[in-house]
Amino acid sequence: MRVSLAVVLLFVTLSAAPAGAQSTTNQDPDEPTPQALGETTRQDLERTVTQALWTFRDFQKDERMTWFRANLRYAKGLLIVPAMYKGGFFLGGYTGHGVLLAQDRDGNWSQPAFYDLLAGSIGFQFGFATGQVILMIMTDTGLRRFLDDKLHLGADASIGVGPEGIGAKAEVFDIFSFARLKGLFGGLSVEGGGVIVNRSRNETYYGQPGILPADILFSEKLRNDQADSLIQTLAEASR
Repeated sequence: MRVSLAVVLLFVTLSAAPAGAQSTTNQDPDEPTPQALGETTRQDLERTVTQALWTFRDFQKDERMTWFRANLRYAKGLLIVPAMYKGGFFLGGYTGHGVLLAQDRDGNWSQPAFYDLLAGSIGFQFGFATGQVILMIMTDTGLRRFLDDKLHLGADASIGVGPEGIGAKAEVFDIFSFARLKGLFGGLSVEGGGVIVNRSRNETYYGQPGILPADILFSEKLRNDQADSLIQTLAEASR
């Protein structure tokens, strides 16, 4: 797959930049604020999980998300990104931190695993936007791809854009992306972008070094009670 220059630059930037603290828990999730520089603490990550809960509730209340609500019970997993940031001046790109939870056949949701979502494009564009993104994973193949360190959307797993235009094409995609975006850019397509496992965040949140996404999503050996509200909300919504 040919990855755009903007995506490559985002991968390099995110890997090199110090991890930042998340905004406070009473922050409006529709108005995310940039992260402060510094070491990411467990408290910061707990705020991210809380913001993921707010984001999911926002999507549930959004009148455009009828398909999202109706098909949640069939999803294999959700990657919830509370704050995506986009800036553009000829070279544009998005970046955001989020959490992935998997759903088993009995409707039980896993503990959250931390990931970074990146998307980029090149063209004549100018502006800045912020927003919320959820990737709904619809196939076992799509979910397995998230166990790799890096996933290229549209190449390693097929991806469609919701909520409009899904219809009869739903079965041909591994993943659907849903976005609630503010700013000068009217929409967000993450096809051609990437998803990266954030190992350091996973280790900090669970207090255990060397853990893998599969340990969090499938083993049931790892647990952080702080995620209970998010897990319970997903379980109730997917019944």
